[in-house]
Amino acid sequence: MHLHGHSFRVTSRNGKPNPRKEWRDTVLVPPRESADLAFVADHPGDWMFHCHVTDHQETGMMGVIRIT
Repeated sequence: MHLHGHSFRVTSRNGKPNPRKEWRDTVLVPPRESADLAFVADHPGDWMFHCHVTDHQETGMMGVIRIT
């Protein structure tokens, strides 16, 4: 998944703490897995997040985060 306009850290994967602390704007999330993210929402506006696989975007793996 890719988040526009912000960088984030993956804090956990599948409920287990992530020891890596790098900043990123994209994270690979395999099927039936999860990732928790932390970021500072300091850029007001509407920001898209989406999967980079076009077929997945067309079936709903995209959305908007609104920061006011």
